[in-house]
Amino acid sequence: MKRSIRIGVVTAWPEDDWHSRQMLSALGRRAEALAIDPAALSANVAGGTTETAAAGRALLDVDAFVLVRGLGRAGDPDVQFEIYRALEGGGAVVMNRIEPLLAAQDKFRSSWLLARAGVPTPAAAVAQSPEDAERALADLGEAVMKPLAGSLGEGVVRVRPDAAGRRAVGERAARDGALYLQEYVPHPGRDLRVFVVGRETRAAIVRHAPPGDWRTNVAVGGRADAADCPATAKAVAEAAAAALGLDYAGVDLVLGPAGPTVIEVNGNPSWRGILDATGLDMAEAIADHVLGRALRRRLSSAHIVRERTGATHG
Repeated sequence: MKRSIRIGVVTAWPEDDWHSRQMLSALGRRAEALAIDPAALSANVAGGTTETAAAGRALLDVDAFVLVRGLGRAGDPDVQFEIYRALEGGGAVVMNRIEPLLAAQDKFRSSWLLARAGVPTPAAAVAQSPEDAERALADLGEAVMKPLAGSLGEGVVRVRPDAAGRRAVGERAARDGALYLQEYVPHPGRDLRVFVVGRETRAAIVRHAPPGDWRTNVAVGGRADAADCPATAKAVAEAAAAALGLDYAGVDLVLGPAGPTVIEVNGNPSWRGILDATGLDMAEAIADHVLGRALRRRLSSAHIVRERTGATHG
């Protein structure tokens, strides 16, 4: 008798975090969904193999893992990252994989990966000294200063290549040791968030900046409405997710005269705003995608076993 598909939802907050609850619920309607605390993960290497466990339970029978909240409230982040890499190296389905997640989190890495793939994205720069920060601002002109990692609009400041702007970037570089600057792309107080799953656009919202602000993040007071996503924007958003290697992503774009421009790619995106605006729960789309990947992996593994058995007895 074939066992049911088992999907691990990696999160330290299975009850407190809304996104974790949504994923566990969506997957639980399709398969056996297991909540896995990142801080409970362990691994051992012996005899040429690496085996992982969670709270002492071996994870060999888990068909796929979804890193909803991949960092735990306890434990060591570097160890957790390496365990995810070990799972991937052993052939497990992991979504999103740790390297694409880290690429999306690092704004400069995102910039150069997008540019290398030919995805339209603003010019950007990183600097580690006040002097280099000022030179970068002069080259870019009006720019947006952002933390190297982070989201929700926190620490995001619009700067101009004037005395105040030079002072701001110099102080940020001196304080943090480095800063990221992205060329400012004019927009009429709104942008587009496109949610991509399995390299396919599943939903889109237009985000409006609150009065007196230029940032459109819902977390800072922006408003979101359902939107029809133009075909060009879909293509660019899907290319952006592919460039970073993400199974699912939230892609932020500005629609200008030259076409869509990718401002940011989120590898662990919130979909609550999309659900509120459109009624579409992206947990359902993610669950379908991960289940499909898990089934394909199981079929592939069974085929390999049959081939080896046939070769042995042939």
